[in-house]
Amino acid sequence: MELSIGTQTISITAAALCGLAAGLLYDLLRQLRRAGGRTLGFLCDSFFCLYCTVSLFLVGMLFCGGRLGFWEPTAFVGIFCLYCFGISPSITPFFGICGRKGAELLKKHVKKVK
Repeated sequence: MELSIGTQTISITAAALCGLAAGLLYDLLRQLRRAGGRTLGFLCDSFFCLYCTVSLFLVGMLFCGGRLGFWEPTAFVGIFCLYCFGISPSITPFFGICGRKGAELLKKHVKKVK
């Protein structure tokens, strides 16, 4: 059974949007990995791998009729790479500022609890 052009376009677009979300998540988790130790780094990497796996699985199940083709993972990885090499350098400083502010708030909160 073949998929129509409209269905293929929707599935490739969904995979590309998941790749863009993966890029944003990677930048966010990068700040947490830098701030934390090895355990937090392992947890961030595990969560990122879980997100990528589940998002591609869901694209395959929801938009491709249970059969993930060649172009959906290609769109996912392609947009993720375009984000990492094109957009990420300009957004990473913003995440760094937010990460430092978040760390300061956590330190203040921990001091109040003690």
